[in-house]
Amino acid sequence: MSLNASGKTASHALKSVLFSASAIAGVASYAVSASAQVTELEGVTIYSANQTPMDASKVGSSVEIITQKDIESRGQTYVKDYLATLPGVNFTQNGPPGTTSGIYIRGASSRYVKVLVDGMDISDPSAPQTAVSFEHLLVGDVSRIEVLKGSQSTLYGGDAVGGVITIETKAAQKPGFFQQGNIEGGQYSTVNGAYTAGYAAANGSNISATIQGVGTDGFSAYAYGREDDGYRNLTFSGRGEYFLTPSWKVFFAARALDAKYSYDGYPPPTYTFGDTLDNGTTTQQAGRVGTEFSLLNGAFQNTLAIQGMNVKRETFNDKTRGGWYDGDRIKGEYKGVFKFNDSLSLLAGADWERTGASTNSNPHRETMDLNGYYAQLMMEPIQGLFLTGGGRIDDHSTFGTFDTYRITGAYLIPGTETKLHSSVGTGFRAPSLYELYDPYYGSTALQPETSFGWDAGVEQGFDKGRYKFDVTYFELDTDNLINWRPTGYYNIPGVVHRNGVEVSGTAVLTSWLSLTGGYTYTDATDAKDKRLVRIPRHSFAAGVNVVPMDKVALNVTAQYVADVVDDSFDARGIVALNDYVLIGAKASYEFAPGWKAYVRGENLLNENYQTVLDYGTPGASVYGGLTMALPSD
Repeated sequence: MSLNASGKTASHALKSVLFSASAIAGVASYAVSASAQVTELEGVTIYSANQTPMDASKVGSSVEIITQKDIESRGQTYVKDYLATLPGVNFTQNGPPGTTSGIYIRGASSRYVKVLVDGMDISDPSAPQTAVSFEHLLVGDVSRIEVLKGSQSTLYGGDAVGGVITIETKAAQKPGFFQQGNIEGGQYSTVNGAYTAGYAAANGSNISATIQGVGTDGFSAYAYGREDDGYRNLTFSGRGEYFLTPSWKVFFAARALDAKYSYDGYPPPTYTFGDTLDNGTTTQQAGRVGTEFSLLNGAFQNTLAIQGMNVKRETFNDKTRGGWYDGDRIKGEYKGVFKFNDSLSLLAGADWERTGASTNSNPHRETMDLNGYYAQLMMEPIQGLFLTGGGRIDDHSTFGTFDTYRITGAYLIPGTETKLHSSVGTGFRAPSLYELYDPYYGSTALQPETSFGWDAGVEQGFDKGRYKFDVTYFELDTDNLINWRPTGYYNIPGVVHRNGVEVSGTAVLTSWLSLTGGYTYTDATDAKDKRLVRIPRHSFAAGVNVVPMDKVALNVTAQYVADVVDDSFDARGIVALNDYVLIGAKASYEFAPGWKAYVRGENLLNENYQTVLDYGTPGASVYGGLTMALPSD
């Protein structure tokens, strides 16, 4: 079968394409006769937006970057802690560390967000909705994170509706051996640490590995409970690449997770939420191997890879086994980038994926296959104007053929630091194996969700990039949304609409003082104009980095979240959650080269708040630790 856009979606697409084109190209005609040179915005290379390195000034999509320096300045434990302070991103968690955590990008939940760690898709096919368990992602091995917002289905598949998060782990950068580590302890009897070692050869070949873990007694998942719910996590990751020739290399990446967590539930006979001895385990293994080579004097770059993943989860009521879940994925992929000249490149590729899952409620292993073929053209038709346009065809083993597209544009006005940017794209999300085949809640009558989204904005720089300010408007519409009720999953007729504005800024005031800030307004409603739950209308985050004297560094973050509602699933109905302010800080002192002692605090105002109704959150917490640059070559 073939899924085509409805007339309404096509109309939206046409309007947005015209808007994007006019917003960018309307001023582009000036460049034809302008004698001034384009002023390159001072920034970094973006990898995720077009799956090939590109200067930030040429990227039309909205991208946020978290660097290793950002991670070190704050010293927090989980990947989600850093993502939660980005514009357009918010998180929820059902209690202490290890309990279910959900991400929302521009109001689109975890099931619409593709997450890749060193190129590996680590989402769980056995979960109710295929998504990544952010509660288990530690930051001890992370060197860089890119958050690509908006519909990205052309390059990443139909379900990349809300955005894509790519995470790169630490690699050996300089020839020789290196090792580093950290250890920390503090509130809730928490201890965590990480150790990384690696080696790089003179020709660029390298290998590295990290082992990291955390253990905590935690606090009650039930907001009004007294029994602590603890968490243990041990994670291994490794990566490497070997150059057979200067233009040909082989590479690998691998990771393994072993976690145990406790949570609260609905004990009989009343089945009222409260303290319980419920607990669970999660193990996951993932790997990816491949080769990358260039032809025609580097003009034709090729990547071939295969990856696999398995995840197993079990739940227990005290010591009595409850449910079990087993999910797996195997994927093959090819990508080629042909550079015709400095102004024109073509990217094309294909991928095949098979996912499988079985659970205690459905022991029979269900599977689905997905074949994808895509192409994207990248061009600079006139100086300062960068355009991309591409499409994808996905062939789903259950639902047939889906067509998606993506168009982006960026225009850097000559002689200025003003960049106009816009993107428009479509996507789809097929029902998960659980949504289709669970004997209690699943339904084979479900139809895939389809989506259409766009954004447009302006970035203004000053003083060669020392100061930057960006304003972006976004919209995302979803048809056929899959929802849950006690009788099972079903499609909601009509359009779920999300729209809003992101405002962000950075300022390097002096060599020892820098500021960041961001505000997001999000309005997310269903087809009956009812608000979607757990999505803040208003969120604000700010950060300050200060180096007041040699070897001393200070970091302060502030986060404000307001106007959130949640569903109680009882007689209370929809409930408004309290607004809250979270303040965090870290102070470090480098007492020897590469050795730093630090103290950091979280929720320093001791806010009593909830991100999910009736689930607990941490109070004021203080931690102390040590980071070490161990002997290296």
